[in-house]
Amino acid sequence: MGRNHIDEIDRQIIRLLQENARTSIATIGKRITMSAPSVKERIVKLEEKGIIKGYHVSLNMDELDRGMTTFLLFKTEHCREFEAICKRSKWVTDLHRISGEYNFLLTIQTNSMVELNLLQESLMKFGVSKSFISTEKLFSNCIDV
Repeated sequence: MGRNHIDEIDRQIIRLLQENARTSIATIGKRITMSAPSVKERIVKLEEKGIIKGYHVSLNMDELDRGMTTFLLFKTEHCREFEAICKRSKWVTDLHRISGEYNFLLTIQTNSMVELNLLQESLMKFGVSKSFISTEKLFSNCIDV
């Protein structure tokens, strides 16, 4: 369990912000029957506690010509160099250190198998990989608080 305890009102605020982080404080107040200043105070406290870490843009990868999502498991003994090349890559959107047979899990956004192959070829010198192409994104960032 986390160090910061939140009540049901905080949970409602978080759910509304997860649906749309641009929802106005006044709208949130109306939805949970609370004054806007009280909602603002609660949001500030959630930010100060580190529960709300930021507000982000959700991109339509198809419209950016990056609609093919691939998950790549990677095993390497050259972790620092591998991390650096992943950070510079225009195709790697997420990099996780993981336990088990592989060291890393990457999320890759490309527009084609050609681009995916180019990336995989550039990473081959660091180790071995196993790739999984996503056929459909069912949901994202759905945290039940």
